[in-house]
Amino acid sequence: MTKNRRFNFSWRITILGILCIFVTARLSYWQWERYLAKESLLSELDARLQLPAVPLETLLPIDPAKASQLLHRRVLVEGTFDFSHEFVKRNRRDDSDGPGVHVITPLQIDSSKEYVLVNRGYLPFSVKSGEARKQFQHPARASFEALVKISEVPRSFFSPKDKKPSRGSDSDWIDERYRVDIELLQNHLPYPLLPIHLETIRSTSSDIATKELVKNSETRNEIFYLGSDLNKVTSGGVNPEREYPVPAFSTVVPSATHLLYVYEWALISFGVLLLTIGLQLRKRTRK
Repeated sequence: MTKNRRFNFSWRITILGILCIFVTARLSYWQWERYLAKESLLSELDARLQLPAVPLETLLPIDPAKASQLLHRRVLVEGTFDFSHEFVKRNRRDDSDGPGVHVITPLQIDSSKEYVLVNRGYLPFSVKSGEARKQFQHPARASFEALVKISEVPRSFFSPKDKKPSRGSDSDWIDERYRVDIELLQNHLPYPLLPIHLETIRSTSSDIATKELVKNSETRNEIFYLGSDLNKVTSGGVNPEREYPVPAFSTVVPSATHLLYVYEWALISFGVLLLTIGLQLRKRTRK
């Protein structure tokens, strides 16, 4: 008695297989499109970083519809901080101290009635409260170099939402927020805000700034706060050897990450094809 295999066509298996192959192949192509878009973005980002830093006042007034054209421009800023309307951006992380927050403080631009929100940098969890942050609220007047950022909005319907504050009321001031949504925050502040916000940078070198901005990281570890520095997560303390707030960038996912997903989805699609064929092969017995 011998055994061999023959192909038994099944509409159900074939249709299901085609659907799965189509979905996974489309996801692979979608990641390819994202890869190309990210390459274009990084080229544009690098070109803007190579431009010399200019005084922020020279870019005023800023049309909200064209604010994105200033993204990642380096600017020189002088002004006075309004610490009474400071808040923190939640769920941030530092390579040395682990999870914490970013401190966002309004700043009145010199020789202007307008204000701009400034991300002054990272603070550990242990000093994120309004009272604990007072030790870092100096100097009131400041002069620094920064990167231009645009208003932040939820990435998807499932992203956590910030509560909309009441206009002109400090009684319901929200000290912790998920993002810098300028339009939303304008409802709560007694002065006009520029349609951009700024991130202080630790170096005037455009090359160093590029390396900081485009950062390859272990995404899963960062999401769940896992990894070799887990002990830093539980401490949340202030490092006496560091000066806080620590300038921090909103990093950009490198294009290679999307390229990796292109290959992953393509392999899954090929695997589904083989499985679809294999499930329709039946053993046939000969006597």
